[in-house]
Amino acid sequence: MVMQPSWSLHLLSEILAAFSTEDPENLRNVVNRVAESVEAEVAAILSDGTIRFCIGMTGDERQQLESLASSRPPQITIGAGRLNSYWAPLGEGNLLVVGRLGDTFDVEERSLLRAMARSIELSLRMLEAISAERQARLDASYQACHDALTDLPNRLLVLERLCRWTQQPPDDGACGTAVLFIDIDRFKWVNDAHGHAAGDELLVHVSRILQRSVRRDDLVGRLSGDEFIVITRTRKPEAASELAQRIITAIRRPIHVAGTELSHSASVGICLAQPGDTASLLIENADMAMYRAKALGRGRYALFQPSMREEARNRLALEEALRHAVGNGEIVCHLQPIVRLVDRQLVGFEALARWKHPQQGLLAPTAFIAAAEDSGLIEGIDLWMMEAACRALGRWQQLPGLEHLRLSVNLSARTLSAADLVQRIEPILAASGIAPSQLFLEITETSLVEDIQSTTSTIQGLRHLGLKLAIDDFGTGYSSLLYLKRFPVGLLKIDQSFVADLGSDPEDEAIAQAIVSLAGALGVSVVAEGVETETQEARLLELGSDYAQGHLYGPGLEIEATERLLIEPALPRSEPGPSLKAIDRS
Repeated sequence: MVMQPSWSLHLLSEILAAFSTEDPENLRNVVNRVAESVEAEVAAILSDGTIRFCIGMTGDERQQLESLASSRPPQITIGAGRLNSYWAPLGEGNLLVVGRLGDTFDVEERSLLRAMARSIELSLRMLEAISAERQARLDASYQACHDALTDLPNRLLVLERLCRWTQQPPDDGACGTAVLFIDIDRFKWVNDAHGHAAGDELLVHVSRILQRSVRRDDLVGRLSGDEFIVITRTRKPEAASELAQRIITAIRRPIHVAGTELSHSASVGICLAQPGDTASLLIENADMAMYRAKALGRGRYALFQPSMREEARNRLALEEALRHAVGNGEIVCHLQPIVRLVDRQLVGFEALARWKHPQQGLLAPTAFIAAAEDSGLIEGIDLWMMEAACRALGRWQQLPGLEHLRLSVNLSARTLSAADLVQRIEPILAASGIAPSQLFLEITETSLVEDIQSTTSTIQGLRHLGLKLAIDDFGTGYSSLLYLKRFPVGLLKIDQSFVADLGSDPEDEAIAQAIVSLAGALGVSVVAEGVETETQEARLLELGSDYAQGHLYGPGLEIEATERLLIEPALPRSEPGPSLKAIDRS
């Protein structure tokens, strides 16, 4: 068979036209065109000895062809008979093989097949380059929309899917869309105690729990850090609450991480979509509900209520006003006297923060401390309070007869966990001249026990400075003998809730007595808070409490008022020594 050059060019153009960069499977059409051009019964393209596309062969015959790829024989025997074969390299491990029953391939046919092979090789390279670029774009798009650690959809994809769901009304009789915002409680402590690798292991574990807890059509995503989201369609509102409880129960089961058994929990906020809700709004609402669940005690769920948004606005306004208050000097230090019970002698003070609000007057800590902790302002407030109180007490200790005065300063859990706390307290002590043994850092037992892993090194640093801890609200939290033994606790405070009904409530008396007995056994002192009546004072004396504070002995007063009303009257009149006027107030 003689090939005309014009016809050969026409066949080559058809070969090139048969390629499709949009459909790699269309390479099969190219193989067909090659076989038709030389009236062959078999044609195939092999890659590294494995058939990529083939026509005219059964499964067994294909295996036989693959086994002959390295030797490339001129003839191949198949069920239909003996094939005359022609092998043409396509570059980089690819081969074109054409087989025909009967006549061998003449010179012009071989020349045409070589030309076709070169065209196919060039087209394959182009196809592979385009395919690689397309795959790279797909990979980049996938990575942009998925979390690298858990392989869950990330915030971008979650918002896109949720937006689509909110715009498409349910067509299966479901009542609507529910968004569950899941946050692992105290996840930072896992990282601090066991390392980030353990934290990552926990995150992957939680992601698998969430995927097992939902239906196939539900969406599970990771928003950031330890925050996950579940989007589901519900036929009844209570189904979302049931799902949340299943998730909480599953996550609560201990797992082994970093060679230790880790107990953990999660808080879940639920928002049921309403007409007109946007995807961003639903996530924000579920987030607010999650924080309500944490405020209720963690390890539980809460449903979003419209009142939460108003509360959030008020909280934001409070934080902004508090920020201005700190900058404008509206936070002031009050000192409440602490007395020795046996003779009511003044032994020291507790520093109490107050807010001189320009419109609302003097505000107690209950009105703003929570906002200060949430906004991060609490650290600055705590240390400023310490500095102001230490400076005043340092002056007064220079006076005759007042060298014994001591000071208690409150520290929030956030301040206690600050890595540089010890370095920030050292210059305050040095500037004031107070002996470390006369400064007690008041912390709640709850904040100490809950964050015991991350605060241990800080507390040991405080011990090295010579400071001691005063455990506030003792008996209201987790009361652990372990931390009383391990840490430099020098003072236990009986909470005012136990003091209020002394003399009338046997249970409160039993608790107060237990605290006094425990303190005696450990060699630490006891201060009773909130003493308001002489009856309470008398009963505390009988129980053996060492010290007391409360309105019976005086309210908290600003430093200047404390100096005028308590310090000056306490000065001995006959002994020589420095006077208040002679002591530098700076």
